[in-house]
Amino acid sequence: MTEGHFAIGYAFYQRGIMEAAGLHYDSALNFIDSSKDYLTYSRIKRNRGIVYQRQGEFTRAKEVFETLFQEAQDQKNELGQALMYNQLGIIAQSQGNYNEAADDFNKAIEIYSKKDSANIANTLMNLGTLYGRMNLIGQSNQKLLIAAEIAGNFKQWVIQARCYNNISVNYRKVSNLDSSNYYLSLNEQLYKKLNNRLALIEVYQNKTSNFLIAKNADSAYYFLENALSLITPNQDLYRESQLDFLRARVELEFGDANLAIQYVNDAITKALAQNRVDDLNDHYVLLSEAYEKEGDTKAALAIMKKWKSLDDSLEIYKSIKTIHEITSAYDLARSEEVIKQSQEQATFFQKLSTRLAIGAILFAALSALLYFKFRKKSNEAELRESEVNELKSKISELQQKVKKSTENFITLKSKAVIPLNKLMFVQSDGPYLEFFLENKERPEIDRGTLRDLKTDLPINTFIQVHRSYIINIHFIREVYANRVVLQNGHELNISRSFKTNMDEIFQAKAS
Repeated sequence: MTEGHFAIGYAFYQRGIMEAAGLHYDSALNFIDSSKDYLTYSRIKRNRGIVYQRQGEFTRAKEVFETLFQEAQDQKNELGQALMYNQLGIIAQSQGNYNEAADDFNKAIEIYSKKDSANIANTLMNLGTLYGRMNLIGQSNQKLLIAAEIAGNFKQWVIQARCYNNISVNYRKVSNLDSSNYYLSLNEQLYKKLNNRLALIEVYQNKTSNFLIAKNADSAYYFLENALSLITPNQDLYRESQLDFLRARVELEFGDANLAIQYVNDAITKALAQNRVDDLNDHYVLLSEAYEKEGDTKAALAIMKKWKSLDDSLEIYKSIKTIHEITSAYDLARSEEVIKQSQEQATFFQKLSTRLAIGAILFAALSALLYFKFRKKSNEAELRESEVNELKSKISELQQKVKKSTENFITLKSKAVIPLNKLMFVQSDGPYLEFFLENKERPEIDRGTLRDLKTDLPINTFIQVHRSYIINIHFIREVYANRVVLQNGHELNISRSFKTNMDEIFQAKAS
């Protein structure tokens, strides 16, 4: 009975029907005595935790894995501990806690490397995937290729295919579509041999994304429909959320912006229902772009400003489900501000009217006296030519000082004033720029491109080191072959095509 329920539960899991899978795993656990067959019990219990995880019930999943971890510790079972470190790392990544996730994965890898376990391939793949999420593409591909080789040696074809899939995603991020499609083709061949329906959905998702970048509408819609045809509705919220987001991207690029708004809001609602924080950033950026395409620039900017100012807290994420909540709060705040300004202006003009009435009386009395005094002094008020020239010179000097002082600042379209000596670096995020200032936790946000911004920045102080970054050289602490470290410890990647910019600047400084 135990193995029968487990097999049925796993079959439902493979089809993405998580609720049914969980029920059969629970039934399997009811029929087993953990004291007599702990290995089977722990295997089923772990799979039950994975289903909780896929359903977004991270607290219950974490309880399962922590219990199994403690039992492994009590039994001095290091491989069991490593297995749970891996699962806890996946939960930490799903909740956006990337440093915690990396620590868990590395602890698991350390144990596996001592025990020469085949399980190291799976955890190496998870660590490589995490690095990809952190945009550490070189480190990510290195881990994934090692994991794929180990998986092939142990005939772990699913893990090998997933490694190829994630390598393909990484190459797409750096716009190398040929390499991306090559690894996708390897991936698809493996999954078709294994008849893995759930995994093929992911293959078609990634093919759709590649054709999005290539601006090939027909192929993008074709592979999107292939992915949608394999999904079972209302069974796998995680996969449905990903497909809703992909549909939004396709519609925004080739179709209807209103449909894009609808689909991305569906994706956000499902991600929030599963407590998936790490997916939300891309979702809100796309929502902003969709409103901008519809011509609602106020809503687009409101989303970006609201999103970028949020703390990294799930409770705050849950408080913002749609653009309507954001814009309603925004409009209410603006209306209250306008009312307050109107009241202040009314009070000011009342006081001003009273003062003007008194001033009018005094003016009438003094005007005659002033007229006669003016006639008397007018002939004495002529300036000598030398005095006029001196005055003009002082005015010119003052104008130069003002001009020089304004060169130390830039003013954004949002009217924010950025002091250049405090500006550490600028990051491009789609149609927006993020200005990171010294001693300020959150960036200033404005619309624009790095290409246009460069013309407003001193060329010997600000250099572009990547297609997404311009940095202030006065804030550089260390320089490596492929990255720079700023004084606050923040690391930025250096693109090979922009590395000569840095070399030229530093050579000029040294000479």
